[in-house]
Amino acid sequence: MNDPVYDVVMAIHVLAGIVGFGALGSTGAYAAAIRRAADPISSAAIRRYFTPGRNWAARAIMLVPILGGVMLALNRGDDARSAWPWIGLALWALAVALASAVIWPGERLVQAAFAAPEGTDGFRQELTATAARIERAAALTSLLFVAAFVVMIWQPV
Repeated sequence: MNDPVYDVVMAIHVLAGIVGFGALGSTGAYAAAIRRAADPISSAAIRRYFTPGRNWAARAIMLVPILGGVMLALNRGDDARSAWPWIGLALWALAVALASAVIWPGERLVQAAFAAPEGTDGFRQELTATAARIERAAALTSLLFVAAFVVMIWQPV
């Protein structure tokens, strides 16, 4: 296909995936830093990453299926009869479910922990446990992203 509109939509589609999944991967890396740090509360970098508010960069993954649908429409739905867009969508749905169920709620818990007084019992244990859950979920979303990326490039069946 040699349509400039299609090419622009595809570029934004790919960029949204890279930004969104990159942000989820960064969240996992900072969660790992929490687990490794002797005193994560005093780490300026960790505190800065987990400032209160939504991780909007990670929400860019929500644009991926919308733009994918636009690309299918621009291609007159020819690819919709193939299995690969649906496999990619399923992998994306699993990644978003994981982000919605584990990563984003975990981010809010870490943000709340950084805002709360440190002296509570189990503070360090709860922070470390939450960080471990975020780290594992982010690693799995990264694997799902790589798998979806391979399917989108390879386009099997």
